[in-house]
Amino acid sequence: PMCSSLFASDLAGGATAPPPTLEDLPDEVVDLVGRFALSNSPRDVLRLRCVCSGVRNKCGSVRELAEARRLRWRVSDDWRWRVSNHGRTITVVGRSADVELWATGGLLPRTGASTWAVRVDHSRSNDGNGLWVGVCDTAARCSWGLFLLSGRMRCASQDADGRLDFGAAPPDGYPSGTYKRVLQSGCLARAGAAGAVVEVTLDHDAGSLSFRVNGGGRP
Repeated sequence: PMCSSLFASDLAGGATAPPPTLEDLPDEVVDLVGRFALSNSPRDVLRLRCVCSGVRNKCGSVRELAEARRLRWRVSDDWRWRVSNHGRTITVVGRSADVELWATGGLLPRTGASTWAVRVDHSRSNDGNGLWVGVCDTAARCSWGLFLLSGRMRCASQDADGRLDFGAAPPDGYPSGTYKRVLQSGCLARAGAAGAVVEVTLDHDAGSLSFRVNGGGRP
């Protein structure tokens, strides 16, 4: 119906009208396009807004929805870290000798697939040692992540006092996957961890976890 109304006068006169651009479409149509993009990925909405200023203005409400879906660090106030950039950046400013730092984001959906990326701005010795990125259970007691120094999966648990246990079995019904090779050993140590972007994809339906570093292939 929309296309009919757009081209009816041109077709009646025998002229061939050029197809409309996104900027030419009614606001409500562009909003629907933005919401469809949001259903696929919030990043698609951000890409859509880069088309032109007109589309950017028409996607204002969808942009707010996309911003609300950004993962943010959700940690309590602690002398060991500082959270900035509207909850999107966490900086370690101190640490205890017997307790490893464990920071989490918000809860993920239970179906479909979720993808997010973490950028390493700085790491001690610039080799990713002591950093692992991944997911944890709802109680934040067991995690599965990519250990950046070794390039292997690590399944780690923490007790109520925050002490880590790399040898504990995961909860019933959950896989371990620990020490599975994901990246070539020492790749971040050689290239430098600073600036590395670790992309994580969790397929909730298949129960699979995959990683990609700096845009490389997904193992």
